[in-house]
Amino acid sequence: MLAMYALKPLGPVKDPDAYWHVVAGEHLSQTGQFVLDDPFGAATERVWILNQWLPELVMHWVHAAYGLSGVAFLLCLGSLLVGFSVYASCRRRAAALPTAFLLALVFIALSGSLSPRPQLVTFALTAVTTSAWLLTRQDGRARWWLVPVTWLWACSHGMWFVGPVVGGVVIVGMWLERRASWRAAAHLMLVPALSAAAAAVTPVGPRLFTSPFQVGGVTAYISEWQRPGLTDPAVLAALGLVVLAVVDLLRRREADWTTILLAVAALALALTWARTVGLGAVIAAPLAATALQNLMRRPVAPAPPRERVAVGVTALLSLVVVGIAAPAVAGTPALGPNGLDRTLDALPKGTVLCNDQVDGGWLLLQHPGLRPTMDTRVELYSVEHIHAYLGFVAADAGWESYPQRTGCTHAVLPTSAPVVPRMRASGEWQVVAESGGYVLLKAAR
Repeated sequence: MLAMYALKPLGPVKDPDAYWHVVAGEHLSQTGQFVLDDPFGAATERVWILNQWLPELVMHWVHAAYGLSGVAFLLCLGSLLVGFSVYASCRRRAAALPTAFLLALVFIALSGSLSPRPQLVTFALTAVTTSAWLLTRQDGRARWWLVPVTWLWACSHGMWFVGPVVGGVVIVGMWLERRASWRAAAHLMLVPALSAAAAAVTPVGPRLFTSPFQVGGVTAYISEWQRPGLTDPAVLAALGLVVLAVVDLLRRREADWTTILLAVAALALALTWARTVGLGAVIAAPLAATALQNLMRRPVAPAPPRERVAVGVTALLSLVVVGIAAPAVAGTPALGPNGLDRTLDALPKGTVLCNDQVDGGWLLLQHPGLRPTMDTRVELYSVEHIHAYLGFVAADAGWESYPQRTGCTHAVLPTSAPVVPRMRASGEWQVVAESGGYVLLKAAR
């Protein structure tokens, strides 16, 4: 099952965010700026806070050495580490067979989220942190190493706060179960408190705490921040994990407050936003592992040496296969007007392009001298600009004002975009080149 985590994501890089993450890492390596006015987009209006700078640096270094095939390898490696973290969390609480079953469910729940983006760090460290706090629940020991782990997490992804929140939830559960006195609970609470304090001293500084709120006003325009459908296989898989924990609770008829609170948190994450479905599954996985092992009515035995060797060999062989196959299957982009590369390269540096949002990151990476007017860093744009962009590509009334307000002298768009035939017919735009389902137009003025 672990091999699937490494092999299934292998392919051309198709996540539009992956491209600008590489650009962010390159810019940081050259300037050392963690909070900056965006120098790339032609219409961005808000400060760009690099709250995912550590994996972005790694993505840049790998891309500089190995190109997009290296980025694809990073995805497979990151996905494998997520799978291994979930495996370790579940295997500690259940036998090998139930663990394999749970790994499959978590993989389904993560199916829409395993992409070359820093969020892989959150999935892996959520599994590690949840497992660590469940161990604290058993033995009462504070695991201080979670503080530096949270610092690294805060350098890697904006959802680092999940770790301290999980810690707080478990401590409250321990107190309600009378596993911890007020004094013991207060002592344990120092771990999430110091973890939050550690996040404040990353290179980004205190601005890290405000960065997640930048997306607040534009979530309506981001698909992954929409409520997921209940028929989505990822949601069903996450719900299945929560149901296993709930069934075990009902069967035992115990006031297991820690499991109840974590299950509620996992359920909320699975049902509220599309991007947190997998996160809810990762939190619920060790609870489901305990539930399955309880149903088997026998204590869990530690993984024998033979199993550990098998897991290690499987992981290593999977990465070898990925390393061999990546240059052949992932060396070219899976999106963008690649057929127009030479023509785009010939445009003057600083040329402002009206473009499709999905291709914005591709343009930033492949053609760094050009300035697109839209990309998937939606939090950097005003709501007014997003409205204008959507009206432009849909050819709504007044679409002509968008190129004027953004200063576009050229437009590179899919030929299927409704605005393209309107631009062709307007007489104000001339076709420069057309290839691979994209057209490059130039303003006649």
